[in-house]
Amino acid sequence: MVEKDNNNKRRERKLDLVNTGLCTFFFFIASVVLAALNHRKGAEIAAVIFGFLATAVYAVNSFLAVKNWRNNSRQQNTRQTSDYMRARTESREVDHRPEIQRLDG
Repeated sequence: MVEKDNNNKRRERKLDLVNTGLCTFFFFIASVVLAALNHRKGAEIAAVIFGFLATAVYAVNSFLAVKNWRNNSRQQNTRQTSDYMRARTESREVDHRPEIQRLDG
């Protein structure tokens, strides 16, 4: 159950990263196109400014999503490594644990 929750969280982080990245890209393209076709009317100027501000906000959100994704993937790798080292250390401690008998005799 816990692993399923972790997989869902990883999937949500990845979807968030893709979503914010695509929104940043599309807002930027739309803002550039509107700026190029601008007829210098008040509403169009406001739309261009809003588009570039929205692009900046989405870019910051994309940066934070990448940072979050990297930190969580590093934690996942660290946890796997520490589990491996713990299991390896425990397997070497067989001689020091009398309740576990070796079969090689």
